[in-house]
Amino acid sequence: MENIIQITGIQYACEEADVRAVMAELEEQKPEVLLVTEQTHDFGIIVRALVGTTLRGVVSRFDLEHVLQMMQHEGTAVLVGKVTETDPEGLCYNISISGDYPTPNAPADDEAHDIWANWCWTGAPLLDTNPDDCRLDISLKVALRELQRSGSMNRLTLLEHLALILQLTRWDVSRETQQQLSLIRQLVSRHNDADVRALAPKLRRTLTALGSKERMRQFQDTYLTQLCQSDAAERMYSRWCSIHQQELDDEQRQETIARQLKAIDNCLMQLPADLCYQKDQFGALMHRLLYLGIPQRKLLMLLSAIVLQLLLQLLCRQLGISVKEASDGSDDCDRKLIQQLEPIFKGNTDNVRNFLQLTKEKQPTDITRLVSQWVKEKRISPDLCHRPLWTALHDADIYRPTEANWNMQVETRRSWK
Repeated sequence: MENIIQITGIQYACEEADVRAVMAELEEQKPEVLLVTEQTHDFGIIVRALVGTTLRGVVSRFDLEHVLQMMQHEGTAVLVGKVTETDPEGLCYNISISGDYPTPNAPADDEAHDIWANWCWTGAPLLDTNPDDCRLDISLKVALRELQRSGSMNRLTLLEHLALILQLTRWDVSRETQQQLSLIRQLVSRHNDADVRALAPKLRRTLTALGSKERMRQFQDTYLTQLCQSDAAERMYSRWCSIHQQELDDEQRQETIARQLKAIDNCLMQLPADLCYQKDQFGALMHRLLYLGIPQRKLLMLLSAIVLQLLLQLLCRQLGISVKEASDGSDDCDRKLIQQLEPIFKGNTDNVRNFLQLTKEKQPTDITRLVSQWVKEKRISPDLCHRPLWTALHDADIYRPTEANWNMQVETRRSWK
C-alpha cells in the first residue's frame, strides 16, 4: 500500500539556498528521502527529511502522528520514501512510502504527552468564544461526518463547508482543531468526488501556511489587534472592571491594577516548554503553540490573560499612572546593571528588565538559549552577546559557568546579523 507523506518547512531547511531551485531539483530528480525522528526542545518530536545527508524539510504536522505510528509498527526510527510530486507555490512536496501500515488516526487525548496539564489561568473572567470559532467548529463537524460517511449529504453542502473551513482556519492553533483538520485533509485527498479532491492542494497549502513566517507576523500584527478590539475582549474587560469597581474608584486603583498585572505575569512565567521566553512576542508564541498541541481550553485561558494584560496596560496610560515597577519586578534589578546592559540590548531598557526577570533563578542552559533566541530576534546585539554580556551576567552572579562554556552555548549565525 502506498502512503503519501507531506514534507514542509523546506524554506527553513534551505536558509542559505535558492528554495525555488531546490524545489525544481526535487521535481526533476524525484530522489529517495530519509525520514529520521528527533526530539527537540522547542517543538517536541519532529521527523526530519533528508536527501542523502542534506536536510530537505520536516514531515508536516498533519502527517507526523501517522509517520510515528509507521515507525512504531516497523520498530525503527528511520523510514525511506521517494518524492512523488512537488508544490512550488506551497513550498512543500509529497513522498511515497510503500508498505502495509495501520490506517492513520488522530492520537487519543489520554495517549498524548500533555505538557499543559499543570498550567492554567483562572484569575479573571475568560474571553467569550469568538463567533467565527463557533462557525469553524460546526463546519469541521459537518465536513468530517460527510467525509467519513460519503453520500449522505448534498455535495454542494459539503463543498460550502470545506470552503468555510479554508476561510476560517487562519488563527485556531488548538490541538483539537488541528487534529480535525489533519483528518479532513487526508479524507479530502482520497474522496471519490473530483470536485472535493480538487480542494486538496488548496487545503494543504492553507493549513501549511499556519506555520509560516508570514503567518507568524500576522499573528503579531493582525490577530492580536483584532482580539484586543473584539466584542469578547470588551465584555471580559467590563466584567473585570465590575468585579473591582470599588477599588478602581478610590486611591487603591493603582495597587489593584498592579496586583492583577503581577498575577498575569507570574502565570505567564509558568508556561511550559520555556514559552515564557516568547510571552512578549505574540507571533513567536502562537507559532510554537501550534506545534506544542495546546488544548482549546488552555488556549482560551492564555489568550484571555494576554488580552487582559494589554488592556490593563492601556488603562494605565489613559489614567496617567505607572505600575511598571510593581508589575514587572524591576525594583529587584540593579540600576547599575541595567545601565551596563542597555548598549548590549540596543538601548531598550524594557528588554533589559524583561531579560533579567526571565533569567531569574534559571539554569545556565536556559539563559544561553534565551540569549540565542534574542540575538536571532535582533533584541540583543550579535557583536556584544559574547564577552560583554557574559562578563556583566557573570559579575552579577546571574550566569556562573565559564566564558568558554558561554561561547559554546550561545548560537549566532551570520544571517542573523
